[in-house]
Amino acid sequence: MTQLKDDLLKWVISEASNLEFSEVRSIKPLREQASLRNYFRIETDRNSKVGVISDPSSDTNNLFTLYSKFFLENNMRVPKVEAYDHKKGFLLIEDFGDKVIQLEINKENLDSFIKGALQQIIMIQACKPKNNFTVLSNEDLIEQMALFNYWFLDKLMGLDVTLAEEDMIQRAYEFISKQCSSQINTLCHFDFEFRNLMLLDDGSIGILDFQDLCIGPYAIDIASIVKDIENPLNEDQFHYYAEFYFKLINQMTGRTNLTFERLIADIDFASFQRQLRILGTLSRLHLRDEKSFRLFDLIQTLKFLIQDSKKYEELGELNNFLSSRVEPNLLDTIKDIG
Repeated sequence: MTQLKDDLLKWVISEASNLEFSEVRSIKPLREQASLRNYFRIETDRNSKVGVISDPSSDTNNLFTLYSKFFLENNMRVPKVEAYDHKKGFLLIEDFGDKVIQLEINKENLDSFIKGALQQIIMIQACKPKNNFTVLSNEDLIEQMALFNYWFLDKLMGLDVTLAEEDMIQRAYEFISKQCSSQINTLCHFDFEFRNLMLLDDGSIGILDFQDLCIGPYAIDIASIVKDIENPLNEDQFHYYAEFYFKLINQMTGRTNLTFERLIADIDFASFQRQLRILGTLSRLHLRDEKSFRLFDLIQTLKFLIQDSKKYEELGELNNFLSSRVEPNLLDTIKDIG
């Protein structure tokens, strides 16, 4: 990492004349991220910027650059890419500061942050996507959920799953993906968590980590906010914010083909898809990438999945499997990891 940091610094200095600064005064690592990218705050004699190091073989930086331009053209608050070298895996982007909304939330401001986040989702959904944006297929949704089998059940927990259980899980995937695929398709951030939202100096919300932007089920981003693992809502609160979105989206778009009951179900199924995917990706993050700081997030993620899947008869077997076989083993597994 030291060599990569030094290489990033040399590259930033080489860009000085283009970016109208004379010297770099410091370069310091930023908070740990649930990604394979590394972030540094770079202080120059003019202002501060954020340097990003990504695997040059990945398309992540290129996508971030393209989508930043797209969002800025649509008047969204995202960091501007000031310089890039995709062959080296380097980006230099606008610095949005340190006020990550995930760390700023408290009981007093939770309501305003949730409403602000839902408003941002509606703004994203209002953007007209370009033709080259990825469209999530039914197969994509199932493939993402299958991370639950491989990384969570097998690799993390070592759970001995029977053939009957595997078949039941696959049927659940197909049912969930079918429900998600029947939703209205819109532009989706696809990782719209409070940890990827910033409170800017003017009080507005800035959006980060949008390189997974795609066209998919409209409720995916909503689910990430109203089913936030660090700020779990009770049933009344969940319905309150769902109604807030429902009224706002109808005011702004006149969407008449969406009932409130359908919205609730859409959020539930988008949540199931997302939670199964997250259980797999966070397990992979721990096992493959040696980043364990989000390991305890598995507990609340599974709790959401159990609590809401019991509402649907078609997911009864999955619910029983999760509550009787998986949850007790997860708590023991995390305890053993320490």
